[in-house]
Amino acid sequence: MPVLRSIIVLSITQIIAWGAMFMFVSVTAAGMADDLLLRPSAIYLGPTVMLVAMAFCSPLLAPVYARHGARLVLAFGSAAAAPGLWLLAGARGPVSYFAAWGILGLAGAAALTTSAQVFLTEIAGEGARRAIGAQMLAMALAPTIAWPVTTFCEAALGWRGTFVLYGAVMLLVCAPLHFFALPRREPPKRNPRVPNSNQSASPAAVRRQWRVVALITAAVALNGFVTWGFQLVVIDLFRSFAVPGYLAVGFGSAIGFIQLSARLFDFLGGNRWDGLTTGLVAAAIMPPALLALALGEGAEWSIILFLVLYGLSSGAMSVSRATMPLVFFSSAEYGAVVARLGLPLNLAFAAAPPFFSFLLGEAGNRWTLAFALLCSLGALASMALLSRMRPAKPG
Repeated sequence: MPVLRSIIVLSITQIIAWGAMFMFVSVTAAGMADDLLLRPSAIYLGPTVMLVAMAFCSPLLAPVYARHGARLVLAFGSAAAAPGLWLLAGARGPVSYFAAWGILGLAGAAALTTSAQVFLTEIAGEGARRAIGAQMLAMALAPTIAWPVTTFCEAALGWRGTFVLYGAVMLLVCAPLHFFALPRREPPKRNPRVPNSNQSASPAAVRRQWRVVALITAAVALNGFVTWGFQLVVIDLFRSFAVPGYLAVGFGSAIGFIQLSARLFDFLGGNRWDGLTTGLVAAAIMPPALLALALGEGAEWSIILFLVLYGLSSGAMSVSRATMPLVFFSSAEYGAVVARLGLPLNLAFAAAPPFFSFLLGEAGNRWTLAFALLCSLGALASMALLSRMRPAKPG
């Protein structure tokens, strides 16, 4: 059962890696700001630096996936996270602080979601979509586990001791699990060029495949710009409609459960629909979600409707982002395609939270929702064009 073993190992290591390399900042930010004499806003720039570094490193991994396979990339990334976390633990000012996040970006490009999905595609072949869906379903537990564990460790060890421990876990737990516990598989022999490894492809076919890549990038980046941006500001967005603070936090916390429900529904659907169908539905749900909140002006019914539709859309699109390339490209081409997609997508995700925080503070909730609606309509248009380019089923 190599696929099941791979899903279990990657679920464990991805939960650990996201908690140890990224999610901890939600818990430790206050203590880090006090010790480093930095503003909280500067502390939260660290994850942005990481995402930018991941964006520029991700395309460089395409030929590495092709030559060596994702297993070695995952093991390297886990080991490389340790010095980044240890440098963060020893940071004394902004230079060492942001340098540590840069190292974590290099490690994250190799150790986090993309490499895990590439490995599952290598090992599962035609069953990759279901394998990726199962692993992403487990990943929904990451914040539920990471935040309480980090809170406990910070209370016991301080934030510096917590990062020393997390670095050791990445080096001594995740890296060996990736190297020894994941099944060994000879990577496919292919040219890592994107979008088509077939050297004899006609110019028209190559142009068509580049249009597919561009439309996937546009759809996922525009939708992700909204979802990643709202992760930071959604509670403040509710408060801007005069919703009491305790209700705003409660409403915001409910999004995660709805996102999990969307992932579970897609997983249970099995092979009844593909990642393109999931993405089209997700993109179609987002505009009504934003319109409901804007037209309802923060009324309780509008917030509840927004939460349901927004949570379903963002949860479903996270699955589609991983599986949609499999509709247009073979399993052998998957690694190169998603590696190239990493540059624009991570840049969009990095820019979204500070942009929406600034827009909400300076222009108010109406302009924030209007801009988000414009992005969501662009994502929907891109998905509609992609659906028209769906390859014909054989037979």
